[in-house]
Amino acid sequence: MPARVCEKILRFAQNDTVGRLSPDEALSKAKGQSKGLSRLLRRLPELSTEEKKRDKDMGPTEYVANWTVKTTYDDIPAGAKRAAQEMAFDCLGAMLAGSAQPLAKTMISYVQELGGKAEATVLPGGERLPAFSAALVNGTLGHALDYDDYASAFGHSASILLPALLALGEKTGASGRDLMEAFIIGHEVGESVRPRDKGDDSPFHKMPVLGRIGAAAACARLLKLDRKQVQMALGIAGSMASGVHHQLGTMTKPLHAGLSARDGVMAAELAARGWTAGERILEHPSGFLEAFFGMGDDANSLVERLGNPFRIQDMVKIKKYPCGSSNHYTIDALLELMKEHNFDYRGVEEVEIQQAYCSVYIDPINEPPRTGLQGKFSMVYNAAAALVLGKIDIDTFAEERINDPRIRETMGRVRVRVLSKWEISYARVERWWPGGGSQGMTGRPVVVRLKNGKVLSKVVPPDRILGSPKNPWGFENIRAKFEANARLVLPEHKVREAVGVWSKLEEIRDIREAIPCVVV
Repeated sequence: MPARVCEKILRFAQNDTVGRLSPDEALSKAKGQSKGLSRLLRRLPELSTEEKKRDKDMGPTEYVANWTVKTTYDDIPAGAKRAAQEMAFDCLGAMLAGSAQPLAKTMISYVQELGGKAEATVLPGGERLPAFSAALVNGTLGHALDYDDYASAFGHSASILLPALLALGEKTGASGRDLMEAFIIGHEVGESVRPRDKGDDSPFHKMPVLGRIGAAAACARLLKLDRKQVQMALGIAGSMASGVHHQLGTMTKPLHAGLSARDGVMAAELAARGWTAGERILEHPSGFLEAFFGMGDDANSLVERLGNPFRIQDMVKIKKYPCGSSNHYTIDALLELMKEHNFDYRGVEEVEIQQAYCSVYIDPINEPPRTGLQGKFSMVYNAAAALVLGKIDIDTFAEERINDPRIRETMGRVRVRVLSKWEISYARVERWWPGGGSQGMTGRPVVVRLKNGKVLSKVVPPDRILGSPKNPWGFENIRAKFEANARLVLPEHKVREAVGVWSKLEEIRDIREAIPCVVV
């Protein structure tokens, strides 16, 4: 019986007893004395399992490494596997579409000049590069359109994890099941080390900061490293972590995903070769959590959440629109209002949107975008484009569309009110501030004033955005999105083949056999 369970039982049994009883004697005497004890006794199997999972002699970093090594595919719930499959499939489509963007040519030509051993494939061009270089390129392409999934932990996790695992999986001949196992483990590790309500208003971009930790764990798992080697991989990744919000609206924002994928591969491969790093990277006073979040002493409480329960299925959102996630609730609200009340931009007098204070520096919400990349993070542009075009898609952010005079004129009617820190603090105390609100998704109404005098409003809470777990888009729509993305670069017969193969990642026997259908 776990020691801490015995201690609780003894506290019940020794209320009127002098001297210390053995656990069995205490249990016998305490039975029936307390309803609280009865509830405790019913929980004994659960507590015993929990005690086995959390070895008190392990520090947080070692515990994460141990969990990474010991967790198997059979330990993962079906919902988590389904979510990972959809994320990977969706991200592969975003990667293919991203290869048609201007930044792709620059990145691919750069890594080709670097050269190296042909170990993994860049999609869809088929260039063969060292694994870490292929991860760099494919990760950057996966996030190039900001069309990949997003979640509460480290944002766009699939465009970090999938490219890293594809590169190593192709190099080692891993199966689709191996990839899914490592993918989920990496996601859960990245999620577990993110302190709640910490770092939301920091200039650090959580995606490449936490993403490198998750990628290192995922790659270490795929390479089947031992516990000590995983600790080293986490330590290496902890010193690679970086990225700032100032890069939004530039080519360097998608580079955050590519660098994180590359560094996950590098950290795991170096650890496999005996490279050393700080073995207490999470909890050390000069380690990862203290450096980025100022709370290294709270590492124990964070890692105890690891896999308890799995979270991937409850947080990941599949994007319907290729733009910054903080725009999605506004786009959903405006498109729904237009459908319900039959109006367009010509009948709008004013639109009012409320954003969190940190949006002032995270998103250029009030500045007219000069480029398509900037447009993805401009709240006024996305709102105006939705009103004028009646949709948001890849073409919305084409350079020629940014200067559409109708959209430019409509942007002048969009007003963004930035909430103060006091308003947000009060809302949190009152417990109605929604998850994700600190990134701008406030859960407050989008208000439209029409020229005919009508005032319309719509609230789309962050957790109800189309594509979220509570408002799923459905696999048929995810497949249609994949097909549309893949058609930008692949012939139709390969699009059909890719859907058949990659929508069933779990069944792929060898990743190398599945690569040709996504190469031109």
